[in-house]
Amino acid sequence: MNTLGVYFGPQFISIVETKGNKPINYLQVSQAAVSTGELLEEKVPAPVKLIALLKDELMKNNIEANEAIVSISGKDLIVRTFEMPILSRQELDTAVNFEVKKYIPFKIEDLFSDFQYKLDKTIQKTRVLFVGIKKETLDNYLNILSQLGIKIKSIEYSAFSILRLLKLAHVKEKGIIAVVNIDLTKEDEANFVVLEDEFPLFSRDISLMGSYEELVKAEETRQGVILEKLKREIQISLDYYDRKFPGKNISKIFFITNPSYRADLDGFIKELGLGINFIDIDKYIDKPIPFSLAFVKGYSSSLSWIKIGVKINLLLAKERITKKIAAEALTPLSWVMRFKPDIIVATVCLVVFIMISLSGTYRALPLQNELKNIINIRPEVSSISGDLGYEELLGINSIYKIKIENIDSMIKKRLYLTPLLDAIPRIVPEHIRLVNLSFKKEEEKIEFILVGVVSLGDSDRESELVDTFLSRLKQNTTITRYFKEISLVSKEHPQIREISITRFKISCRDTRKAK
Repeated sequence: MNTLGVYFGPQFISIVETKGNKPINYLQVSQAAVSTGELLEEKVPAPVKLIALLKDELMKNNIEANEAIVSISGKDLIVRTFEMPILSRQELDTAVNFEVKKYIPFKIEDLFSDFQYKLDKTIQKTRVLFVGIKKETLDNYLNILSQLGIKIKSIEYSAFSILRLLKLAHVKEKGIIAVVNIDLTKEDEANFVVLEDEFPLFSRDISLMGSYEELVKAEETRQGVILEKLKREIQISLDYYDRKFPGKNISKIFFITNPSYRADLDGFIKELGLGINFIDIDKYIDKPIPFSLAFVKGYSSSLSWIKIGVKINLLLAKERITKKIAAEALTPLSWVMRFKPDIIVATVCLVVFIMISLSGTYRALPLQNELKNIINIRPEVSSISGDLGYEELLGINSIYKIKIENIDSMIKKRLYLTPLLDAIPRIVPEHIRLVNLSFKKEEEKIEFILVGVVSLGDSDRESELVDTFLSRLKQNTTITRYFKEISLVSKEHPQIREISITRFKISCRDTRKAK
């Protein structure tokens, strides 16, 4: 039976039909061609153009399979990994939705989401892999595929779809490995994924070509620039992973990339002290197809018969929510709400009548009894006599108000680090990494020190980026509220693993008396 893989990427949509593990039909559509109206009328909405174009391509390529696994690029997804205490599966369902709110910029109610977990016995915690997608985004994809007559079996993250190629290549590496897929000739979303015994610990999406499209250089020069940027991005990914998972060392990196760049990457990875291997898919596809990451992702999605360690399926997540809503609609209360509004109205009227009657009865009680009850329920305070009159109580109340205001004033004048730690990530420019934050408080001085690094391959641009960060600190009202003197203490340009970086130190000080 033929199977179908559909990949929705930032630049291309690819559809691959396979028989066994051999691709028999393949089509690729440019997203830019659809959005700019090169192929159809510009006034037609983009989704309508796309559906018409894909229908035409499916017919031209004689694609007959109608069941597909759909892979989506990371730009439409939220992928997070985090740790939680050891809980039962039933407890995790509720706990994950609560915990993930710390790591996502949207309301959990706006997402279709799924998660997978694994017990890490070394730290006695549960590692959770969470994947979510906006409901509107997923519904748009489902609408497109529905109109194409394609039945969807699963919807997944494209970086996880590619893991099937490791199984296809009979990779049996245990422990911690990294998988990098990258296309150095066509722009597509590259991915850096770290696995521990097939469970994803870390994932990062990489875009290489967007900032170099304006360069008017020879093809070889441009590819050299992109290759150097890839090396920096791999180094950044490794550094970020090492900080997040200290002690969990990567043993080998598997690359899925253009064959012509293997020698450069092989030397670079070995300089980092890591093992390296390249997955050659040409011997499995049995067709002379030029390397294209969009094709690779569509092809790996079509290999639905290959089981991998990741079992995230966003389509099932949507179906679970749909079934839950349908079940709630069939409860007795929902039937009463829908078909018996007169019962609701009568119940509300009865409650209002009872409340009015009770209120009237209460107000009719003698004033003396009411005063007596108030005195009886008044709390006893050891420092205040119960025989004091109203004027005396007012005087005591005024004294306590003054004391409370003094305490509030002392609290408000204190320096709180939480607003500073919240403000700094919002103003740090892209590419700057803060490696150390320290705070000093003395009797007559407070000082907040920020140490960071930036690597752009150009010391002048790096210095400009540091100056931009310094300017933002001086303009931020949260920072200047506490610190009047903000200055660059040092800036140097060392080399780390033959990569030039700029390291800087910024001091935020205030010589007022520390509270």
